[in-house]
Amino acid sequence: MHTLLRLSSLALTLGAGVPLLGGCASLNDRFPEARYTMTEHQVLPLAPRLSVTYEGAEDSRCPDNARCIWPGRLVYRFTMRIGSVAQAFYLVQGQPGYMSPVLRGSRIELDHLTPPPPRGLAGSGPTSYPVTINMYAQ
Repeated sequence: MHTLLRLSSLALTLGAGVPLLGGCASLNDRFPEARYTMTEHQVLPLAPRLSVTYEGAEDSRCPDNARCIWPGRLVYRFTMRIGSVAQAFYLVQGQPGYMSPVLRGSRIELDHLTPPPPRGLAGSGPTSYPVTINMYAQ
C-alpha cells in the first residue's frame, strides 16, 4: 500500500511539471536575448506563471575608510517563481550565470559592462543597489 502511494505521489509530481517544462525547447520557444535593469524588490515577468524578483544585494566588500584582510564581494540575490514554487539564486560578477530548465535553454548573467556601485563607508547603513542583468539564449 505504501509503495502504491509513493508511486502515485511521484507520478503526480512528475506529471505536474510536464506542461511547465514541456520537453526540449526549440529555438522559437526560447526567451529572447534582453538586458534588464532592476531595483530592489522589482518583479520581472518572463512568461505566464514565471517571474524573477530582484531581492537585493549583500555587500561584504571592504569599506573605503577601513583596512580589511579580505576584500569581500558583492552578491545579488534573486528569486525565480514558477507558479507557487520559489527558487533562490545568486549572481556574482565574474562568476557563471544562472541556468534552470524552466528558462528553456537561456542563462541569466550580470551585465559585465555595468560597473559595480561604489563601496560604502564603515558604520553606514545598508544601501540599495540597482542591478543590470542579461538574458542569453544558449
